[in-house]
Amino acid sequence: MDKIVEELKKIDGVTKKSAEKIIFDLIINKDKIDILENILKDIKNIFNECETCFYFKENNLCTFCDNENRNRNIICVVSTKMDAIKIAESNYNGMIHVLNGEINLNKNIGPEKLKMTELFVRINKDIEMLLALNLTFEGEVTSNYIANKAKGICEKISRIARGIPLGGVLDYIDQETLNDAILNRKKL
Repeated sequence: MDKIVEELKKIDGVTKKSAEKIIFDLIINKDKIDILENILKDIKNIFNECETCFYFKENNLCTFCDNENRNRNIICVVSTKMDAIKIAESNYNGMIHVLNGEINLNKNIGPEKLKMTELFVRINKDIEMLLALNLTFEGEVTSNYIANKAKGICEKISRIARGIPLGGVLDYIDQETLNDAILNRKKL
């Protein structure tokens, strides 16, 4: 059982405790094994990674690249596929590019380990690049790297707005977020 737990823990988001719960549930409810086998076959046969934007393809169709109704003059750059899902669920109607991570020198992740080269192949002076990277140290380093490298190639580089979240209370907002919210205010 320890070997199975260790293998399950290799799946992103699965902890030792959740792996043990999965195993115990499958031991008790053997019919769920068949369901799980079918799900895994579907994942293997139906889904793969888009070679252009690095989002998911379902039945060889990418939500972004294969949709003719999307604006091809804007590319939203995100760190992960999970971030791309959030963008897809928003009212954004342009293209996407998934870097598959962020620059993190402490973990030996430099630009060469990300989908940077593929991003720069996709941009030109007619493309707006919207950086939607995390508001973390690594996200800021990655955004600055891309912005500096894209100057001269891409005329319009923008960053998603930062500010107070819906339901946020000013008393609990840090000063930098409040400053950004004031700076990025919009006219009503």
